[in-house]
Amino acid sequence: MNTLIIRLIVILISFFPLLANAQTVKESKEQASKGAVSARVQRQAAKQKWKEQRRIERAQKAEIRNHDKQLQTKKTLKRMSETRKKSEKLRTNKRESFFVRLFKYKH
Repeated sequence: MNTLIIRLIVILISFFPLLANAQTVKESKEQASKGAVSARVQRQAAKQKWKEQRRIERAQKAEIRNHDKQLQTKKTLKRMSETRKKSEKLRTNKRESFFVRLFKYKH
C-alpha cells in the first residue's frame, strides 16, 4: 500500500510539467507579430486620446482664466499687471529701482 502511494506520487510529479505545458497556448509567428502590432497601435491610440483630452482641458482652463480677467475692472487689471511684473522681477532675483527703494515706506 505504501509503495503504491509512492509510485502514484512519482508518476504525478513526472506528468506535472506536461500538464502545465498543455495549458499554455502557443501562438504562431503571424499571431505573435499581429499581437505586437495591435499592442503598439493601441498604445498610439491611447496616446492620441490622452493628447486630445489634455488639449481640451488646457483650452477650458484658458477660457476660464480669460473669463475671470474680463470680469475685472480696469483699475483691478492694472493692479494685477503691476503685481505680476513685480513678482516676475522678484522671481528673477532683481532689486527694485533706486528711487523706489529710496522713497519706499520703511517700518
